[in-house]
Amino acid sequence: MSDRDAREELNDLLNGAVEVAAEMLEQEGEFEPFALALRKDGEIMHLSPDEEGEDEREPEQVVESLRKTLRESREDYRAVAVVADVTLEDENDQAMTAAIHVAMEHAAEEPVNCYVPYEFKGEALELAELVGEPGERVVFAGDRPN
Repeated sequence: MSDRDAREELNDLLNGAVEVAAEMLEQEGEFEPFALALRKDGEIMHLSPDEEGEDEREPEQVVESLRKTLRESREDYRAVAVVADVTLEDENDQAMTAAIHVAMEHAAEEPVNCYVPYEFKGEALELAELVGEPGERVVFAGDRPN
């Protein structure tokens, strides 16, 4: 697989993740963390957190649960994305803006974190420009990119 193919697959996951998160934000005003996984056969799966005890869990616990589920089945996937509703802070740790956080990993590419800041203008959801930074290998930890 070429690097371009891996990057295209990550872009597909990113676009799908932002689309799903934006739909949830428009309908509910917020969203629970979720994950997308690109299976080896090319199908993208949507993974939601377990419903059991969902109300008591913090978003960080839900994200960790999703990562654990993905890690356990990582041999079935080429790429994964864990998506959460976060608040970005400035250098003084002051809340600045809400954002869709997409933590992406590919078996053959370096991991990347993407943030899409958003705000509501009345009823309308407005997405700002995406910001990306190097991510952390969690699901495919121990696996070396090709």
